[in-house]
Amino acid sequence: MMKKFSKIMNSENEVFDNDFERNYAKLINRYLIFLFLLFLFYSVFIILFFGDAVSSVFLTFITFFWFVLISIEGKISRYRKILKKTIIIVFIILTFIVSFFYIYTSRNAGVEYFYFSILFALPFFFNYKKDYHSILFIVAIIALNFIGCLFFELNFLPRSQYIMNADFKIIRLLNIIFSFTTFLIDISFIHQKDKLINGLMKETEIKNSTIEDLLKTNNELMKQQIINNNLTEDNIAEILELAEMDSPLFLEKFQIYFPDFMPSLLKINSGLISSEIHICALMRLNFDTKKIALCTNSSVRAIESRKYRIRKKLDIPSDININNFILKI
Repeated sequence: MMKKFSKIMNSENEVFDNDFERNYAKLINRYLIFLFLLFLFYSVFIILFFGDAVSSVFLTFITFFWFVLISIEGKISRYRKILKKTIIIVFIILTFIVSFFYIYTSRNAGVEYFYFSILFALPFFFNYKKDYHSILFIVAIIALNFIGCLFFELNFLPRSQYIMNADFKIIRLLNIIFSFTTFLIDISFIHQKDKLINGLMKETEIKNSTIEDLLKTNNELMKQQIINNNLTEDNIAEILELAEMDSPLFLEKFQIYFPDFMPSLLKINSGLISSEIHICALMRLNFDTKKIALCTNSSVRAIESRKYRIRKKLDIPSDININNFILKI
């Protein structure tokens, strides 16, 4: 059971595109666990302190809804398309739950403080630039509930028969403590999310810098090879045009201009097929994956798969850029 729970916490059963998504999924799981424990405490507290079984059963049902969300393996990667809509619905449900308990326990219970806890949770799940309209919609729902509960006497729900006047001080104090606690925890989760985003931005900057350095190195290698092979500008223009047109004459001309390339390539592994040699020739011209895909009428994923097979056949270590390796042949 503990191993299962650990897997849920660490999102080991999910497939992610990058480390940011994996770490963000862990944060979401921890947040759901926090909600589960919060609702569980309230459901137990209500039945033990007030003896209100109906309200406690309602809250217990909501509690195990969070536990179900935590338990679903692959929920992030599997339901990405509907995830944002689901989060919006969850926020609205939480708002109505707060409104329900505000009406149920009357104004003296301090339940309205939980509206602010919900508002503070928005930055954790949403991006202010991308999700502007979603945030505005949720804030409007919360504001309408808050104003409606504070300024109108809502009698469409029955009031609790279990709360005595002497209990309101304890209930209000408890709600203030818990709403303040949720505020601090929301801030903590938002801070952790910001750290992930900042780390992703720094990682992207480093990768972009590395790519620029590699492009400069590739261009220098390309120029050096052109000088070594005594190619003119017309020769270069011709071979590039044939490559971009995916002409059947491309490999023939390529072999004339780069006579040592294919023999050296086949010397490393004679098992390379013609399509793989074609890809290597395009890499030799310093074409990146997207350009190779465009020239060969293939998808980027298909070219990446072919480059992976070429890497294996040529026994290129994973820490060496395949284009740099090809340029040095």
